[in-house]
Amino acid sequence: MNHITLPIDIESLEIVSQSLDAQGNIVIEVKSKKNSISCHKCQKPTTKRYDTAPVIQIRHLPILDTPVYLKIYPVRYQCKECDDNPTTTETYDWCSKGSSLTKGLEKYLMRNLIHSTVQDVAKKDGIGYKALTAALNRQINQKVDWDEYKNLDTIGIDEISMKKGYKSYVTIVSSHNKQGDLSVIAVIEGRLKEDIKEFLNSIPSHLKKTVKTLCTDMYDGFVNAATSVFSDKVVVIDRYHVAKLYREPLDKLRIAEMQRLKGELSAEEYTKLEGVMWSLRKKYECLTEANKLALDTLYEYSPSLKKAHGYALKLTHIFNTHSNRKLGLAKLDRWIISVQKSDSKCFDKFIGTLKKYKPYIANYFKKRRNSGFVEGLNNKIKVVKRRCYGFFNNESLFQRLYLDLKGYAMIV
Repeated sequence: MNHITLPIDIESLEIVSQSLDAQGNIVIEVKSKKNSISCHKCQKPTTKRYDTAPVIQIRHLPILDTPVYLKIYPVRYQCKECDDNPTTTETYDWCSKGSSLTKGLEKYLMRNLIHSTVQDVAKKDGIGYKALTAALNRQINQKVDWDEYKNLDTIGIDEISMKKGYKSYVTIVSSHNKQGDLSVIAVIEGRLKEDIKEFLNSIPSHLKKTVKTLCTDMYDGFVNAATSVFSDKVVVIDRYHVAKLYREPLDKLRIAEMQRLKGELSAEEYTKLEGVMWSLRKKYECLTEANKLALDTLYEYSPSLKKAHGYALKLTHIFNTHSNRKLGLAKLDRWIISVQKSDSKCFDKFIGTLKKYKPYIANYFKKRRNSGFVEGLNNKIKVVKRRCYGFFNNESLFQRLYLDLKGYAMIV
């Protein structure tokens, strides 16, 4: 073979020879630089070499896209301190016990797994599926390692459906700090209050103190679990979930009014109202002249919709305006009174919900924290699910999310 000289990246090994096998793989025979080992019985160091164990070949990082194997004869040492003089075979820190891959190769494979699948990487790198799965389990924890965290800052809680059309939910608990680092800290089966509370209580006390905000939606299981572990002042119900709730009755009123107008107006007049749905959802200053004209026309035909849309815009303005918590609460109260005094009834159900969760909604005004990072994570989870064709267990989902979010920082 044409020889090239490369320094081996394992300091405890010395190269003896190199060759090519029948499959064209590079085989590098190595030997350990160790001169002693701890006896497996008495744990005392021994330096007497007895013999060697059968040869083993461990796959290492490829060279020029060619598989590389390290060939080594493990040395057996005999202990003089023990009465029966047992032998102990040397072990290596560059390879996990029972693994056919070096740790260096395992990290390389983890990097390839980021935004990919086990099956795909196994085919591309010529690694067995089971061997790659075993490497994944060795390299990536199946649950959070709190030693990796110094500051949680903002926690987000949300659920996702694992199977379309089934009520099969898992709860995703994530963390987002001031540096912009996003990570998943738990994947919990179901969405029961007791399970969420148990996990939140498992957070080490020194990390609990770093939690400034906990963002969630209006699901009682999440809210009650969060308030039982953290202060009421920490829990924030996200403004975007609030917006979704007050836009629903507005959309229902729009649909009802459009159906009414379709029967009352001529086809030519009704055509002028096309695209009005998006006009109701956008800021007025962002609308085109055509959109504004259509909206003004709709206002003329439906005063009730104009009034309801005005209330929705006022509430949006309240959330968009920088206020402290006390002022924000006052504005919400004034909005509720204003709507209740009017003849607009489409927000009645929403007002009941707003009153119930008002203290947690008002916490948003303190630091204007929201769960936008949670919604972004939900989209990533959907992509991961499609890419991997679903998951059989929550541990695998946790590992893949960990890899996609923190893999490049971990494997350097």
